[in-house]
Amino acid sequence: MSASWIESKRKRGNRRLLFPRNAGNTGMEGERLNELALFAGAGGGILGGKLLGWRTVCGVEFNAYRARRLIQRQNEEHLPPFPVWDDVRSFDGRPWRGLVDVVSGGFPCQDISAAGNGAGIDGENSGLWREMFRIICEVRPRFAFVENSPLLTRRGLSRVLGDLASVGYDATWGVLGADDAGAPHIRKRIWIVAHSEKIDGERRLGIRESSESIQRKSEKSRAIAQRWMESVTRNAGGGNGMANRVDRTEAIGDGQVPRVVELAWKILSKEFQI
Repeated sequence: MSASWIESKRKRGNRRLLFPRNAGNTGMEGERLNELALFAGAGGGILGGKLLGWRTVCGVEFNAYRARRLIQRQNEEHLPPFPVWDDVRSFDGRPWRGLVDVVSGGFPCQDISAAGNGAGIDGENSGLWREMFRIICEVRPRFAFVENSPLLTRRGLSRVLGDLASVGYDATWGVLGADDAGAPHIRKRIWIVAHSEKIDGERRLGIRESSESIQRKSEKSRAIAQRWMESVTRNAGGGNGMANRVDRTEAIGDGQVPRVVELAWKILSKEFQI
């Protein structure tokens, strides 16, 4: 067994969880989840959801260049068709209640990361967690999937976990890097999966698909992800599956690595056997 372990800490019961790098699949195989992708960037996180068999039904992205890339990726059939809203601050999650199983997103880390000003989760940018939490409360999905700088552990994790717990979500978290998914760079990030079985007092039901159907879709998405990664490696000298050049360089810095998204979900969601 690999000597590399991923540490995770569950809020309720304060248990320490240890997972090997090659942890197995999630217990929710065969279930297609509808995703609302906040802070969607150029689509790395959404592609990670495709690797899991998810269907993205809506995305929110403020940066005009990245929003255009999302539309371009849809036109190229790298991503499924979905509407893109421009600002989390004006996004109304209430019409999506009952239609979304996962609200995902990496809220801005500029005030949390080592390169930032250290203002933490109350900073001007990272304070947008409040909007993500508001949308979670409005949508009431079965799952929330959150990503940020690992320094969130000292600059706001208790706020995130406390907010989620206050509205009935149990949460587990861990730190995972691109190198854990086989990429040639480290890029450690914190990942949080939160789960609530009830919405307005009734259990939520996901959309069921055969495991064969999910497997076929995931294999197709994996092939797309591989072509995406190879293209970026050739053009940018990097390997995190995102865009390149000037605006694209910033998109790389802020973006999620699709294979890490997939791996983080598979490891952390094992805690919630549905």
